[in-house]
Amino acid sequence: MRRRSTEPRAGFTLLEVMMALLLLATSIMILVQSQLTAVHLQEEATRINTATMLARGIFTELEFRMFDEGFGELEVKEQGDFNDTIYDGQFDEYRWEYEVEKVDVELPGLGNLMQMLGGGQEEAGQAVGLNANAGQGPGGQLAALGQLGILSPEMLSEQMSNYLREARVRICWTPGQGGPRNNVEEECLEVISHLSNPTGKVLSAEEQEQLDLLEDAQGTEAAEQALDNLNRPSR
Repeated sequence: MRRRSTEPRAGFTLLEVMMALLLLATSIMILVQSQLTAVHLQEEATRINTATMLARGIFTELEFRMFDEGFGELEVKEQGDFNDTIYDGQFDEYRWEYEVEKVDVELPGLGNLMQMLGGGQEEAGQAVGLNANAGQGPGGQLAALGQLGILSPEMLSEQMSNYLREARVRICWTPGQGGPRNNVEEECLEVISHLSNPTGKVLSAEEQEQLDLLEDAQGTEAAEQALDNLNRPSR
C-alpha cells in the first residue's frame, strides 16, 4: 500500500493567477491608450500644418486682391472651401473664411510728446548757455500745430488708417475621418496679419456697394473693369 506524500507541490494559487491576469490586462490597456493618444496627436499636428499651409495661400490671394481692388471703408468678408479641381479633392474637409477691417490707429499722448520735444530743446539750449525758445524748436512747432488743429492726433490717426487693414484668415475643419460629422465641434486655425496700402486711396461705401451689385448682376469681369475705371487717374 502506497502512502500519499504530505509535502506541498510547487505551483500558483488561483488568487495569484487572477492578480497576474489583472496586471496584464491593465498594462495592455495603458499601452493601447498611449498608442491612440499618439495617433490623435499626430493627426492633429498634420491638420494644423495643413491648415497653416492653406492659410498662407489664402493670404497670398487676399494680398493680390487688396492690391488690385484697393481698400474700402466697408468691412470685407468672404468664405469658401477647397473643392476646386486644382486641389484634386485633397482638402475637401477644410473650409476658409477671412475678414478685412479698418484699423483704428491710436496715438495716445501725442501732445505731451510734442511738449517734451520742445522742453528738451530748451533745456539743451540752456545747458550750452543759449537762450533757446521752446516754441522755436521742432517740438514746439509741432505742439503749436497740434493746438491749431493742423496736426491733431485725430487727423494723423485718420490718415494712417487709410494705409492699414487688419486681415483675419480662418481655416476650419471637423475632427475625424470622412469630412464633417454630426455632433462634432468644428476646429479652426486663425491667422491675423496686417495689409498695407501704398497709395492710401480708399473706396467709399457707395463705391463698394455699387461694385458688389455690378458683380452680382454682370459678373466679375464687369466689376473689375469698373474698378479699373475708378482707379484710373483722372487727366
